[in-house]
Amino acid sequence: MPSIRPATPADADTIWSILEPVLRAGETYALPGDWSRDQALGYWFSDGHYVFVAEEAGDVIGCYFLHANQRGGGAH
Repeated sequence: MPSIRPATPADADTIWSILEPVLRAGETYALPGDWSRDQALGYWFSDGHYVFVAEEAGDVIGCYFLHANQRGGGAH
């Protein structure tokens, strides 16, 4: 059964392997599809982002981050 845990810097390569094809396709995130690995991971792990990975049998099988959509009263 998959489990979810906070991501660590050691997960960066695996997160990039999941994230790169999604960014390149340009169908999911409103982010530049031509970002480099460093640009994408810099954004993914930026201040205010809470990054998690899903693991199954010790392998990372997915990732996501949470962040406030707005500032002030819309920060939920």
